[in-house]
Amino acid sequence: MIWSSVGRFGTMALSFVSNLILARLLMPSDFGVIGMLHVFIAVSGVFVTAGFGSALIQKKNPTHIDYTSVFWWNLGAAIVFYWILFACGPAIARFYAMPELCPVLRVQSLSLIIQAFSVVQTNQLRKQLRFRELSMRSLGAAFIGTIVGVVMAFRGYNYWSLVCASLVSSFTGVLLLWRLSSWRPTREFSIRSLKELFAFGGLMALSGLVETVYTNLQSLIIGKWYSPKDLGYYTQARKLEDVPTDSLSYIVNQVSFPVFSSLQDEKDRLVATMRKNAKAINYLNFPLMSLLIVIARPLITLLYGAKWEVSIPYFQILCISSLVFSMNTLNTNVIKSLGKAKLYFWVQLIKRLIGLVLIILGARAGMLPLMWALTAIGYTSIVINMYVNGRLIGYGIGPQVRDLARFFTAALVVAGIVYLLGRVLPLHPYLVMIVQIVVYVALYIACSRLFKFDSYYGYLGILKQYLKRLKK
Repeated sequence: MIWSSVGRFGTMALSFVSNLILARLLMPSDFGVIGMLHVFIAVSGVFVTAGFGSALIQKKNPTHIDYTSVFWWNLGAAIVFYWILFACGPAIARFYAMPELCPVLRVQSLSLIIQAFSVVQTNQLRKQLRFRELSMRSLGAAFIGTIVGVVMAFRGYNYWSLVCASLVSSFTGVLLLWRLSSWRPTREFSIRSLKELFAFGGLMALSGLVETVYTNLQSLIIGKWYSPKDLGYYTQARKLEDVPTDSLSYIVNQVSFPVFSSLQDEKDRLVATMRKNAKAINYLNFPLMSLLIVIARPLITLLYGAKWEVSIPYFQILCISSLVFSMNTLNTNVIKSLGKAKLYFWVQLIKRLIGLVLIILGARAGMLPLMWALTAIGYTSIVINMYVNGRLIGYGIGPQVRDLARFFTAALVVAGIVYLLGRVLPLHPYLVMIVQIVVYVALYIACSRLFKFDSYYGYLGILKQYLKRLKK
């Protein structure tokens, strides 16, 4: 957990700094151009991986022939889908009525081929819980990509700076990964091996396809129904909200899936481990999201400038949705770890069909209703996920809500106090924001001690042990 946290938060910090600089150098429409194309590359990526990465982790003892067969599948599929996107470039540009999208898509799609060289080694290291190596690789790749993006933006390359930063980061990540991992593919290839893995991975891929289309649907709709500037505002709000949300979710996903998979035959230990993860993650997630909602206005204007003020309410509503994002990830990982691929697919499909209806209804009403629709989807999903896990392992809606209610209540009460404090302080908005952050942290820690939150004492124990090691 700690090494996964180091890698993810470090990577997100570099991405945040890069985005902070680029937001001042580029226009909202530049970010919109990239956002319009992401759905096509993301969907292609699902077909390239075909769920084999998840299948390799879920399988208890994958063989070398399993790994090398998956490697050659990934590489071959990546090349095929690159040329499909290359050929579809003009049609996609006509769909958006933006000719400049064609060359951007053709260059950006190279990421499919680059990333095909990293799928097997990444999942090997994840299965072995070697998150130290994965973290070092992620940090190094993100650093190089950040440098390239910022330099190109300074030299006036507009949206091309975002494209090249992504490609350089992916390529650097592959080089580092091959240096860290001793595994190498051979010329062996087994259709039988792929068929065995596809029994689980195929449904994972189908579920991933549904998830990817759903996740990127809002960008597709905004880009088509609204302007690139509107999509740029949404993209920037999403990126800022993603810094904490994706970091926590990534850590949960990276660690919980392989750990849960190893406990798939020990129900009691699986439930105990899930409870511990849920408390540890949400003890941090609830106050973080609540605080970001309170300080959204001064935070965005300080980081990105006044031209991004339109994105403030988008960001606040997305943070409300993110209060339950990590728990959704944790609950779905339990279903996957038990090998319930068919059940997982149908659960994801039902949630996304509900989401599709809400997104279309929200988008037709305007940008803010669309944001609220996304929030409604998140809370609908958590209820469904909790119910399913209640049937599978006996840890459902009631027990999960009871475990997390104290954290949630404390976070919201402290957020209310801090919000009212900000309304009465006669200081500059940025100074008020600093005061709000300090007071929020102090009050939340006081609540943790007063009500004896076990997660607080767990983190405190880890910190004390770490400090002892430093002294030695």
